[in-house]
Amino acid sequence: MALAGRKQKKKEAVDFANILVKRCPECFINLPLDAKVCFSCRTRVGRVDKFGKARKAPNWISYIICIVSWAILIAYINWVFLN
Repeated sequence: MALAGRKQKKKEAVDFANILVKRCPECFINLPLDAKVCFSCRTRVGRVDKFGKARKAPNWISYIICIVSWAILIAYINWVFLN
């Protein structure tokens, strides 16, 4: 009953057919839709969002290095202080 009086927001459908180029998230240069790397700043670019701006591609190597570094730090603290 309480939900009946509330207005529900309608999700707008994004029409990607009208987007002709995508913009680099770093230097804002127009790129073709099939571009993987910005030719100006050499940033990897991903898919385009509803505003025409390209998403940054995730850097998985950095995530893996961070997780491994934390694991080594925890193992070192365990070895030094708890043994």
